[in-house]
Amino acid sequence: MKKILFALFLTISLAINALSPNEMLVIIGAVKYYNENCNGLNPRGVIRMNKGLKRFKMHKTPVHILERNSIVISGYKIAEKFGCNGTKHEAYKAGFGQYIN
Repeated sequence: MKKILFALFLTISLAINALSPNEMLVIIGAVKYYNENCNGLNPRGVIRMNKGLKRFKMHKTPVHILERNSIVISGYKIAEKFGCNGTKHEAYKAGFGQYIN
C-alpha cells in the first residue's frame, strides 16, 4: 500500500525515471481515484504528473484506453481502500504534500 502511494507521488517529482510502465499504470489508477473522489491535485501537481506521463510516452495513449488495463483498475481499487485522508497523510510524510489540494 505504502509503496503504491509513494510511487504515486514520485511521479510528480523529478525522480520518475526509475518507474516501470506497469508501476505508472498503477499510479494512473490511484491518481484517477484521488482526482475523482478527493480534492485532487493542485495545478502544479497536474503539470508534474503530465511531465511524468510524457517520459513514458503514455501521453500518446488516451486515458480511457489506459483505464481498460487491469493494473490501472487495481491501482484505483487500492487507493479507494486507502481513502482520501490516508492518501494525504502519506503524501505529506513522503514530502509531496505541496501537490495535494
